[in-house]
Amino acid sequence: MPSSLAKCVRINKARDYAHTFQNGSHTHGKFWKLIANNSGNSNSRLGLAISKKVYKRAVDRNLFKRLARETFRQNHEDLESLDFVVMIKKTTRATNKAIIDDLLSLMKNVNSNAKT
Repeated sequence: MPSSLAKCVRINKARDYAHTFQNGSHTHGKFWKLIANNSGNSNSRLGLAISKKVYKRAVDRNLFKRLARETFRQNHEDLESLDFVVMIKKTTRATNKAIIDDLLSLMKNVNSNAKT
């Protein structure tokens, strides 16, 4: 499996982001804010909204983007056909494992709510 995220599982268009922000269900954990909406496609898609207002340094923003993409890439087969927009919260230092576990639990929680 390639290590990059395929184009078909990325949210790229502004109208898709706007639709997810307006119609999606919002949830948050210790490190992440997650907005999920039905994608209307056969697969899940991921959008990243990592703000410069929250983390000024590009190296910090890029770390969170890499963690979110890799978490999604490894687990997107288990998720329903939802669009996820991921945002980071300003927090203190934490391990990568804790950050990944928080995002994965949010995705699975939203996924289990979508099934019911």
